[in-house]
Amino acid sequence: MNWDAYLFAAVAIGATALWLALYRLPFRKARTRQRVRLAVASRTGLPGRYVFPILGTVIYLALGIAAAAAVMAFGGLDLLDLLAWPITAEGVGLLVLSAVGASALTAFAMSVLYAVRPTVDVPGAVTGVRWVQEILALPRGWRYAVPAISAAVEEFFFRGVFLGGLLAAGAPVWAAVVVSGAVFAAGQVLLTESALQAAVLALSSVVLAVVCGLLTAIEGSVLPAILVHASFAGYYTQTSARRAAPAPAAVPR
Repeated sequence: MNWDAYLFAAVAIGATALWLALYRLPFRKARTRQRVRLAVASRTGLPGRYVFPILGTVIYLALGIAAAAAVMAFGGLDLLDLLAWPITAEGVGLLVLSAVGASALTAFAMSVLYAVRPTVDVPGAVTGVRWVQEILALPRGWRYAVPAISAAVEEFFFRGVFLGGLLAAGAPVWAAVVVSGAVFAAGQVLLTESALQAAVLALSSVVLAVVCGLLTAIEGSVLPAILVHASFAGYYTQTSARRAAPAPAAVPR
């Protein structure tokens, strides 16, 4: 990569770190979370179990959008250029193939994990992640929508702004996919609380990073990758919730 690409990568990594730090650190302590939960519930009448699924999602999305806007401004990227997708039969076919491939490769990665440690509970690990636990406290319809919307913002940032900015700065495709994908996977791992959770999210994140990264580079638009990641996140969260044993603990009110 050239100097411009290295500089852009540094800015994008810094924006990612700030995004995740502002999302994670203020509510890291259980005592703080409980105080915020009680304060918001008492002032709004919102059931306590819905406070952090809603508040946390709003904060995460707002910070992600702000990070994307800042990096876009630095790199001189245009929103319409990132999203514009000339729909063709080949492009739609590639989109479907990517969605199926991401699910199949993730299933294969999990089967390897089971082969190494037959007693692991992969669905339980997914639903044990704090933000997933909180999402599962929402009404059924929102359990799909919230992960899908969050995934759309992540995909726009990492494959649209980050990867697209690297390509615009002159980085080769393989380097743009690897760098943006590595930062994405690291960010997902930082949101976990155990080694098994980290392993599961790292494996699925690597699959998405490669599949969606190549899809974005080929199609010249992040929109197909957003559709793949959003559908994957919603489906995977719901499937894990149904298969988890034992069921995830209830979020404290």
